[in-house]
Amino acid sequence: MRKKIELLAPAGNKEIFKAAVDAGADAVYCGIDLYNARMNASNLTMDSLAGCVAYAHERSTLVHLTLNTLVDDNEIDEACNVACEAYNNGVDAILVQDMGLASLIHKKYPMIPLHASTQMNVFDADRLSSLKGKGFTRVVLPRELTIKEISDRSKLASRLNIETEVFIHGAVCVCTSGLCLFSSMNKSGTRSGNRGLCAQPCRQRYVLKDGGKQIHEGHILSPKDRCALSFIPELIDAGVSSVKIEGRMRDADYVKTAVSVYRRIIDACYDGSLTDKMIEEGQKELLVNFNRGGSFTSQALSGNKDSNLLSGEYVGKYGLKIGRLTLRDCKEGTITIRPSGNSYEPSKGDYLSLRDRNGEVKSFPVGKVSVFKGNYVVKGLHPSAIKELPDDLNVFLMNHNFEDKSVKPRNTHIDVTFDSSVSGVIKASARVTDVPFEDVFAEDELSYVDEGRGSVSCDRIEEQFRKTGSTAFTVDEFYAAADEGVNCSIKDINELRRGLLESLSSELLCEASHTAVEEFSIDDFISDDSSAGGSVSVLRYYPSLTSYRNDPEDADILAFSVYDYVKEDGKAGIQKIIDRTGKKLMLVLPDFCHDKENTVFKKIKDVEFMPTAGSNIYNSTSLKNALKKDGKAFISYEVPSSDALNMLNNAGGKGTVFLHCGGFVPWMQTDFCPVGRNAQGCKACRGGGCYNLSSEEEGNEGTKVITHPLDCSAAIFGHAKYIFDDGDANEAASLGYDVIKCYTEV
Repeated sequence: MRKKIELLAPAGNKEIFKAAVDAGADAVYCGIDLYNARMNASNLTMDSLAGCVAYAHERSTLVHLTLNTLVDDNEIDEACNVACEAYNNGVDAILVQDMGLASLIHKKYPMIPLHASTQMNVFDADRLSSLKGKGFTRVVLPRELTIKEISDRSKLASRLNIETEVFIHGAVCVCTSGLCLFSSMNKSGTRSGNRGLCAQPCRQRYVLKDGGKQIHEGHILSPKDRCALSFIPELIDAGVSSVKIEGRMRDADYVKTAVSVYRRIIDACYDGSLTDKMIEEGQKELLVNFNRGGSFTSQALSGNKDSNLLSGEYVGKYGLKIGRLTLRDCKEGTITIRPSGNSYEPSKGDYLSLRDRNGEVKSFPVGKVSVFKGNYVVKGLHPSAIKELPDDLNVFLMNHNFEDKSVKPRNTHIDVTFDSSVSGVIKASARVTDVPFEDVFAEDELSYVDEGRGSVSCDRIEEQFRKTGSTAFTVDEFYAAADEGVNCSIKDINELRRGLLESLSSELLCEASHTAVEEFSIDDFISDDSSAGGSVSVLRYYPSLTSYRNDPEDADILAFSVYDYVKEDGKAGIQKIIDRTGKKLMLVLPDFCHDKENTVFKKIKDVEFMPTAGSNIYNSTSLKNALKKDGKAFISYEVPSSDALNMLNNAGGKGTVFLHCGGFVPWMQTDFCPVGRNAQGCKACRGGGCYNLSSEEEGNEGTKVITHPLDCSAAIFGHAKYIFDDGDANEAASLGYDVIKCYTEV
């Protein structure tokens, strides 16, 4: 029988952590103040982490620590030690992005389970298969995948003994995870998304032009939040092991509401009670909790890209429209709202937002609500403010307390057996019935003196044992070894119960504990091999064939996008260039694509593919692994030349390395087309092209958008933060590498 799907919740601090557990999360993921992709969250410390882990484990909840950023050679030792210390503090798995860090953790501490972050961009079967034998027990799949692709990955992962995890709710990046350099490259260039400091430039306003003609203006890169509530049954059928809520920057109320809604729907899937009405109500709760633009996106889960992906011009918390303002009564201090559709009635303490077509006019906390002839009569605004309100305003509910007081906080469920067969002694044992700590067992006994007060009935004994109060336990089944009462006191029964639960808590935490034992030294994996000097070659890369204007005399290699090569006229044009110039041809694959396009690209034979910086090689361990696997590697665009040369020196001097020496770099690779906006049957980009992207902010002048009509994807190219010069290339070659100096022509 397949294990029940896990509900995984975010936690940015201790308060939110406990809220996630209490709301029903099966597992919680969190970061400490080092090496996690939400460095701007308040985060935990290593000391507070231990307490949170104990709180979770007592309630049969697992804990995953995020170490999901890139780390350099000066940080990788510390990051590896953090993983070890966290595991020894009870953390159940470590989430990583950096393959170099992952390989060192696995070689040094092979007992630590690793989860491949969505930042690792494991988008296809080949990348998934490559994780086998490297310590990974789970992979977080990209948000851009369809249900069919998720199902196929889950089947393959199952054969590899790897679980799959899918994001179901929360903010999404318009760029494929792990491939966004927008925040790192524009403006000051100090806010790297791959280092946990994304400044979210996608939420700003931009102008998109075709030559001098404006196509779009506004928040053209800002997506709505994701909601996959209606897809939960399909994700269960697809074999997904865990579904994940995004939100380590959100507050406790947000996390509690999101977890509660998804907990309700998941449980209903398994007990057969799920209805369309439940999903509809859950979506409304989630919309009030937080949304951008008035609705959610499911991205490509259905198999088709969402043509309504963008949030529009209201990129902050949007709320849920509940009606229109119809009457204002300054004397009574009330406004009257005519409800729209199946809306919520606001309650005292809720916040309402009154808006016209230009945005918010007024917001206020609700003081008192009454219903008159089907309309909501609301107090909360000062009479002078009511007097100034214009006509014809929409009313939005910004928050609401959906708490169901009949739902108790998450506890560990246990069966208890009581035994009074030995005179003067009462015994009790407890067994955990919940996964993941099912069958953990404890027992306790207490000697008592019969003081002639009469016997305590079995029913009363059971009643006392079910009074678990604020402990982490809930009694499911109670078994008494005898039907007769016991001549002990209620105080004795209570003392036995307390002792039993304390023993069970200790046993449970012992069962959940583990220790990482070092088996290798990190120094074993830093090579000091020396090699003879290597060669230096020049490559010019044309992300769009439209940017090829003149035959370059200095280039040894010409590289083109596979998107151009798979077009009949594009392939012919590229071949003419190669025949005319006599240059070597290389092709560049996208760092993300869907299975349909991947099948087309894999049919290309007898042409060498150029590695990309999308592999995020940020330290010498990642570099050495890549060179060992493929014989070639592209250094990350985020690594300064001085650090890169140190990496190259540490990695051993064998293989071909690609260094960016001029031109624009891909700031963003996205499954969304900013030109056609995923519209079905779109022909807006007329076979592909290069567009101009600009904003009022400094730092992204000359930015280009290159579209790919084959799959309605795009790439955004902008200025490079770091450029390698001839001296850098020659020094790298002197270390024994064959060096390819790369120039991008956009």
